[in-house]
Amino acid sequence: MTTGTRSIKFLAICGLSFTIGVILTSIHRDFTYNTITQENKPRPVVSTSYFGSHGDKQHDDDHKSTDIGPRKILLDCGGNMASTVELFRETYPDGKEFIIHSFEIDERLAPYFSPYEKHYLHCPVGVASEDGNMTAFTESAWAPDKGKNNRRDMQWGGGTLYVDKNELKDTDTGGRRKLSHRKQIPVVDLSKWIQENTRKEDYVIFKLDVEGAEFGILEKMLKDGTFAWIDKYYGEYHKSQPVGISHSAMSLIIKNVQTKGRKMFDWGAERRNYADFATIHPKQASLIICNTTDRLNYCLVTCSLKLINDLLLIPDSTPGEEGQIYNKCNGDKNLAITVNVGMTKKQAVRVLTTLKSYKIKIPVTVFVFSEFAEEWPELVQAWAKDYTIGLRGNHPYPAGHFEKMSPNWIREAVISSEMRLHELDIKPVFYAPDEDGGSVKEQLKNRGFRIIQPAINFPPKLEPLLTVENYYRFRDVERVPKALRMISEKLKTSDGGILGLDTDLPDTYMNLVFLLDYLVENSDYHLVSLNQCLD
Repeated sequence: MTTGTRSIKFLAICGLSFTIGVILTSIHRDFTYNTITQENKPRPVVSTSYFGSHGDKQHDDDHKSTDIGPRKILLDCGGNMASTVELFRETYPDGKEFIIHSFEIDERLAPYFSPYEKHYLHCPVGVASEDGNMTAFTESAWAPDKGKNNRRDMQWGGGTLYVDKNELKDTDTGGRRKLSHRKQIPVVDLSKWIQENTRKEDYVIFKLDVEGAEFGILEKMLKDGTFAWIDKYYGEYHKSQPVGISHSAMSLIIKNVQTKGRKMFDWGAERRNYADFATIHPKQASLIICNTTDRLNYCLVTCSLKLINDLLLIPDSTPGEEGQIYNKCNGDKNLAITVNVGMTKKQAVRVLTTLKSYKIKIPVTVFVFSEFAEEWPELVQAWAKDYTIGLRGNHPYPAGHFEKMSPNWIREAVISSEMRLHELDIKPVFYAPDEDGGSVKEQLKNRGFRIIQPAINFPPKLEPLLTVENYYRFRDVERVPKALRMISEKLKTSDGGILGLDTDLPDTYMNLVFLLDYLVENSDYHLVSLNQCLD
């Protein structure tokens, strides 16, 4: 999706439910157990990581310059373990283009943010309804005898600015939420911060998930008119938290935000989900850009069947059926070759360069991990000129683990891998996961993928496996015929089908030319593309 000419508004995502850097207004302070102090206000700590740079100069350039045009910015208040940053970067449209600001009150979590570029970490800093200082109550370090957190066996990370009387008194264990780590930190007036650091022509998404402290911030934002800077609002409301405000007052703030501010969409990064995930990533459909007044927004449109087909992520004309597993070809003696690329560039280049140099053009589908494509984009784009590119996943997982994961985790992996190839103008239709359990198959079906699981694999995945006795104890020149014989016998058993090779095995490179010579000169198989195989 191109964005070069888009007019965009500042993206502010503020707060993950487990780490809270937000404070209520001074109203009802007699009923809360923390207060903002003004004396000796420290300057908020800003650890800047913007395309690998550190310091405040790039921060100042990004936020004060009037010459850089509209920006996309994510404000992540309550960053926790960077789960919002990770989910946003991996699955949100144009997520890599956003400047991200994360506010986190627990300095022990700062290392989690270090891998991300174009990112600013404010830590330990909270967000509030006014500038000042406040005690941050954060979770104690884990130990075998720590006990349950809020009656659950969990290590939630981060903490809160608001505690009840019992938690306040229990300095040893920290009470029911184990909030024994306590420190005075600076807090910033978030409403003022947004107005001072963003412009209305920027694109702003605002996420606020801060264990009840959101009510004071939202009330201040409504008073200041700050929702005029906001384009989208994500978060959660926590009416049960001890923030010293009545339920009726909370409900009124929620209603006013809905009517005078922005509709809130739920954001649950720890669940790998946000409320409009399915809208942003519709099944077998595409988002298009539509122009509204002076800015461009993402939108879904209802249109003619022909136009819908033109927009499909996987064209309707693609052979095969979505979510179906294919290991054989239609037609007698048809054989399609696939190459699974691992994460090792050197081995992959050897195999693919040898394949390209063969005396005739061989139709091949090359399956890659999206993180390999991120690391070597120009290489994968070059391969796409000669071969069909399919997906293996986002990255390798330990054997047997991927299909056992939560459906939301699998969904994130599938969509993230798909998006990374789309960023390279490659639209894959075939997916060859290492595991194809029920949840994996369902998520791939939702995206329209044809699932490829070759009937013949080298190295073999089933008996007889390669062992020292039957294979590895031999010299190179002796292993070649043994490998080719294994492949030939499997081909006879399956009467052709789909043959899968793996670049991570060095012998794939060693055997390749001899294998192609056999298939082209001495076999009766018809080498076809996967499209022809499934047609």
